[in-house]
Amino acid sequence: MFVPRIYQVDGEHWPSEIIDRHPLALLTTNGDDVPHATHVPVIRPPRDEQLVGSELLVHMNRANPHWAALSDHDAAKLVFQGPDGYVTPSVYHVEPAVPTWDFVTVHLTGTLRISEDVDEVLSIVTATARTLERRFGAGFDVDRAADHHARIASGVGAIRFRVTKAEAMFKFSQEKDAEIRDRVMQWFEDSDIGEYADLGRLMRQVLDRTDITAPVAAG
Repeated sequence: MFVPRIYQVDGEHWPSEIIDRHPLALLTTNGDDVPHATHVPVIRPPRDEQLVGSELLVHMNRANPHWAALSDHDAAKLVFQGPDGYVTPSVYHVEPAVPTWDFVTVHLTGTLRISEDVDEVLSIVTATARTLERRFGAGFDVDRAADHHARIASGVGAIRFRVTKAEAMFKFSQEKDAEIRDRVMQWFEDSDIGEYADLGRLMRQVLDRTDITAPVAAG
């Protein structure tokens, strides 16, 4: 992924935060004619503090043809999409101006270890359910679904994704001066369109903790 320096963030904290906040990723691997691509839920085990070198947990329906194409040690990518939104030139209050799109994405490169072992599948499915219920749920007791998980485990495949490279693009209008960036953030924060409010809040969180260089032309 091409990431102009002005849209990069230092360290792994923010890329890891995006993965935790937006755990549905696009898993892509090489295919015969075109790449295979499947959306999968992904979790990071709590014990792994560093993103590169960590092992992410993934599961997939074994009826998916993508599953049949996977092998141990295959190279793969996980693509996570954070909040995004259209930036209207009307918020700049300057002319000439053109529209753009602000967004967040994290690309992880890695290798796969796949398993159809029922115990490992159950472990990963249960860990995923516990993690996502804790973050996004409403107090459901995952243990109540243990028997159901056991019944469907034969139709699920487990994947451990070993991260070898992490790339992140936080395109937050950094090429604009501080006053215009603030108006863009306010535009998003005040909006009721899609994830715009989340995008505005995230922009403030990240940019308040990031040194912004002098405005440059985006490449």
